[in-house]
Amino acid sequence: MRKYLMIASASLLALGACQPADESQSGPSEEDTITVYTTIFPYEDWTKKIGGEFVEVENIVPVGADAHTYEPTPQTMIDVAEADAFIYNGASLEPFADKITSAVEDYDVVTLEASAATDLIAREHDHEHGNEHDAHNHEAEDEHGHHDHDEEDGHDQHDNEGEGDSATATIDDHEEEGGSHDGHHHGDQDPHVWLDPIRSIEMAEAMKDMLVELKPEQEAYFNDNFETLKAQFEELDAQMQEMVNDASVDTFIVSHAGYGYWEERYGIKQIGIAGISSTDEPSQTQLVETVETAKKLGLHYVVFEPNITPSVAKVVQDHLGAEALTIHPLEALTQEDEQADADYFSIMENNIETLRTALNN
Repeated sequence: MRKYLMIASASLLALGACQPADESQSGPSEEDTITVYTTIFPYEDWTKKIGGEFVEVENIVPVGADAHTYEPTPQTMIDVAEADAFIYNGASLEPFADKITSAVEDYDVVTLEASAATDLIAREHDHEHGNEHDAHNHEAEDEHGHHDHDEEDGHDQHDNEGEGDSATATIDDHEEEGGSHDGHHHGDQDPHVWLDPIRSIEMAEAMKDMLVELKPEQEAYFNDNFETLKAQFEELDAQMQEMVNDASVDTFIVSHAGYGYWEERYGIKQIGIAGISSTDEPSQTQLVETVETAKKLGLHYVVFEPNITPSVAKVVQDHLGAEALTIHPLEALTQEDEQADADYFSIMENNIETLRTALNN
């Protein structure tokens, strides 16, 4: 890593030596534009919506790639050093972010750790779903009280704890102790905070404040755009709550346990086959427990993510005889998303429809 950073730093120094300090890097229009690099799609999308015509935003993680495993090139680090701002999630989501922030710390680049603008929930330890789903009654505990809605959950009557047969699955090629994690860990906090519409308001406001700092003469413009974005987040939150209130069950089984913020805000429960990182794999014992729990709850769907579908999730789907649905974690777009000109809200609305199906067995 040290050699890698030395190469990148040398490239940055060489760039500065070859270019006059007072020369525009991208032509005269650059003076009117804030150049921003981001690490995940939601932050790219929100920054564009707030900054409008006064920003040029690029996400450095390519379409279809994974922020957990992406490695920036020296050229990427040079590009960020030439920019006005760099927005990353933090909370150990992007291991490469520290490399970039260290490499550009002596350059005139504003860095924003978006997740620091709000409160994060603790990482749910992988595969602790066993007994906690047995009392399948959707009681919205007080610790989920971040939500401002006064509606009752309306799920106290959930009683679909079917008497499904105990699973006797034999699943090969998975270690009994702990499974394989490929050396990737998220740390103590759940980084997937952009999935929470209310916390997203706080992060988007931090982005707005950053743009105002960089271009104070456009403060009113940025504030107006932020207020429009805030209203969209609030509408999305209302749609999520309405969907949950109308659901007949409160639990869904998903390939990757990355949806803890929906559990915390809306009271629904995820059974994650893989851990909080999509690169985690459960042991054979954990897989059998997952199948047994899902059968007991009578779950008829397994929800997969579009970019990464762990083979173990397919194993669980096959043992349950369950139908597959797709949910989008929004970290990165797929080629199909890009072709459809999808944005954060259109993808989240599709996720709501997926959950509407998965939570109405």
